[in-house]
Amino acid sequence: MNLIIRDAVAADLPAIIEIYNATVPTRMVTAELEPTTVEARLPWFREHSPHEYPFWVAESDGCVIGWLDFKKFLPRCAYRGTAEISVYVDEQFRRHGVGQRLLKEAIARAPSLGITALVGLIFGHNEPSLKLFDRLGFERWGFFPAVAQLDGVKRDLVVVGLHCGKPCSHGPAGRPVCAETVPHADAPSAFADVRRGGQPRSYNDCLSLMQTLMQYRQEPIHSALQKIRDKYSMLHLDVLILIYHFSKICSGAILEIGAFVGGATIAAAFGVRDSGRPKKLVAIEPGGGVKHKRLGTRHILRDLERNLARQRVSGMVTLIKGRSFDPKTISAVRQALGTDEVGLLILDADAGKRRDIECYRDKLTEGCWMVIDDYCGADANVKSAQSRADVDALAAAGALDPLGFYGWSTWVGRWRGRSAEVNH
Repeated sequence: MNLIIRDAVAADLPAIIEIYNATVPTRMVTAELEPTTVEARLPWFREHSPHEYPFWVAESDGCVIGWLDFKKFLPRCAYRGTAEISVYVDEQFRRHGVGQRLLKEAIARAPSLGITALVGLIFGHNEPSLKLFDRLGFERWGFFPAVAQLDGVKRDLVVVGLHCGKPCSHGPAGRPVCAETVPHADAPSAFADVRRGGQPRSYNDCLSLMQTLMQYRQEPIHSALQKIRDKYSMLHLDVLILIYHFSKICSGAILEIGAFVGGATIAAAFGVRDSGRPKKLVAIEPGGGVKHKRLGTRHILRDLERNLARQRVSGMVTLIKGRSFDPKTISAVRQALGTDEVGLLILDADAGKRRDIECYRDKLTEGCWMVIDDYCGADANVKSAQSRADVDALAAAGALDPLGFYGWSTWVGRWRGRSAEVNH
């Protein structure tokens, strides 16, 4: 099964509630006796935070087939390191390893969230769930006999728990990174200076991203994007692969600022194509000409349109001609996006990174993937210096969550601006 585990977004709620409601009549999983609605569960959904008490969905072929959420075990501060987790899987996909994958992810990620213990509350007659948790190392920490009544039948409640590993990233509440997480000077490029311009929310997220990149190197898309890179892009191949990956897994639209002659645009289009889901892809390019020994062009827009057509992705891309910060361009982007939010933002325009983010920040979904080129460069490179200053300022304010540096000069991370105090 091609399974993706990602942060849940509001658009997933109908599928989440459908999976939940299907368990109510079974009297096996939830203590709710009547189905609920999306509207009724919105406040519950909004209590979650990607970097504190996350809510994940398991997605296969563009469909949500399961979910897992973390929540406070008890409200008192002393229990801050303990979280209760719940796992639900679509009845058509049970016994396919979906619940196990979600639980394994929770166990692996718990230390990076500042969680030292996981707790599950399971009915005593729910043998499949008890066996699943038992297989993954959970122990029975509590037993409450006959505390629930389901259709007149008294049922027991079992408390299962697992102590997690030592936290190795700051997690919620600004906890400092422990010594083990500071990368060695000879670490791979994705970790070099990873704490610069703001600490990452999760060291494990960085590791996961690097592992994902290595996995793609064994797949056909690697050679396909190598050809795209050689013909149409100044970005490193690893960056194009990540753009492909983010376009494939993100929820929401893709917005690219600075398309040039189409390398990143094509990579994003391939990702949308292989996701199997309709997603809007909007690319902004002002045009002009560039002198370059490999990709020199006298007419950027003409060559961009030709390259998109050659790769048969023209119909997937809304190309907007203009400067990203011009009111007409901003209006055109908003019209193209409609009510959709942006799940991936690619910034490869000259300087002005903070300016461009501010122009479209209200369209960025929380946790939006960010690929920002020209972060690094020689001290004399004004463009890189300005880009780095913009990114570092936003990271320091908590609006950007750094996840490493790839290729020659590309910053990768996620948007957290909706919950951060950022001076406009």
